Amino acid sequence: MSDPNGPTVRRRRLGSELRRLRERAGLDQLAAANHLECSTSKISRLERGQGLAKQMEMRSLLDLYGVTDDEERTAILTLHKTAAEVGWWEQAEYEEVLPSGLGVYVGLEYDARALQCWELGFVPGLLQTADYARAVVSSLPRLSSDEVDRLVKARMQRQTRLTQEKDPLDLWAVIDESVLHRPLGGADVMRAQLSALVEWTARTNVTVQVYRPKDVHPGLRGSFSLLEFGPADPRIGYVDSPGGNAFLEKDKQVRVLADTFDRLRAGALDPEESAALVRSLAAEEK
Repeated sequence: MSDPNGPTVRRRRLGSELRRLRERAGLDQLAAANHLECSTSKISRLERGQGLAKQMEMRSLLDLYGVTDDEERTAILTLHKTAAEVGWWEQAEYEEVLPSGLGVYVGLEYDARALQCWELGFVPGLLQTADYARAVVSSLPRLSSDEVDRLVKARMQRQTRLTQEKDPLDLWAVIDESVLHRPLGGADVMRAQLSALVEWTARTNVTVQVYRPKDVHPGLRGSFSLLEFGPADPRIGYVDSPGGNAFLEKDKQVRVLADTFDRLRAGALDPEESAALVRSLAAEEK
């Protein structure tokens, strides 16, 4: 079951706290790196919540940053301890095959309260059938059949966030209509995928809108996601591309994605019309 304060969110909070303490001490990342005898990139990863320091390193950084108050030190070290918990996506079965950065994204998705996504090329991963997911994953280069199997299994595991009884993930997806006409995996696979999409739209925590083709529209630059957490945690944007993935956290970056999503949502068919379109396409495939 998801925890709104799960390990990935805790690591990001810890990273923000380390950055705040370093800046309060008037030190730059190079000073922290020299103190731990490591690279500045490691300090940067720690402050972004994309890594976790050893307990000895944490205590050493707190000493460097002049954190002498026992209560403050205890709170930070307790946060560090809980952030060290291992999520299912960090188990060797999955960690070995998840592309760089995707493990972090899956952890954020697991901890998120809500997710908004725009998809230009595929049915959103959280709504894919196993066979459709296999067709998507198999298109990636240099993957063995075992790696494909594990990636598909990971994608199916991610879907449990939508179906859990308590506090399921609230998903709002806007999909380019071309996705529904692209028969990935063949006609049978696409027929089953469309039928599954109809079933997903019946869930109260899943909203799907279809964006009908236009000459120019705000989503042509590519797919993206916006993740929302608790009130104490800012939204995070995520963009994936063949050249790598990017987490967007600056207010201006997130506002651009949020504005783009709002424009796509406003220009798309409403949820009822979208569900009707998917049902009609699923019927045509039979």
